[in-house]
Amino acid sequence: MKSFAVIATLIAAAAAAGHCGGDNCARQVTGTRDGLRPVSSRQADCSSFMQTTIVPDATTTTVTVTVDPDEPAKFKRDDHQVRAATEVPTAVPAYASGCDSASRYSSACSCWGITATVTTATQPTKTVTVTVTSDYCEDL
Repeated sequence: MKSFAVIATLIAAAAAAGHCGGDNCARQVTGTRDGLRPVSSRQADCSSFMQTTIVPDATTTTVTVTVDPDEPAKFKRDDHQVRAATEVPTAVPAYASGCDSASRYSSACSCWGITATVTTATQPTKTVTVTVTSDYCEDL
């Protein structure tokens, strides 16, 4: 019975080692041979790749500007729209050419214990300018 437990443990260890170093993708990402980029650089790439950023909808701030109809406009209108988005990295670094998909690269990164994370960016502010024309001589 003890030999069965030892064999099962060895099989599990071999399967895990094969997952984390058994193909070119994993060797290029987590390998230690000479000629590879520094481990710290590859780990930073993995951490960045495994991070998803959520950008929430913008809050709207309204600014009212009163202008004289006889004066030329001193500002320009910018209709820039800010929309909610989710940014998910999909570009596999060039040094990991053995990783033929984002999921394979992600799997290789997980061999270092780097897991997927989700962060929420700060909420952007959209400013709306409302122009009111006023004739200052109306009361005269």
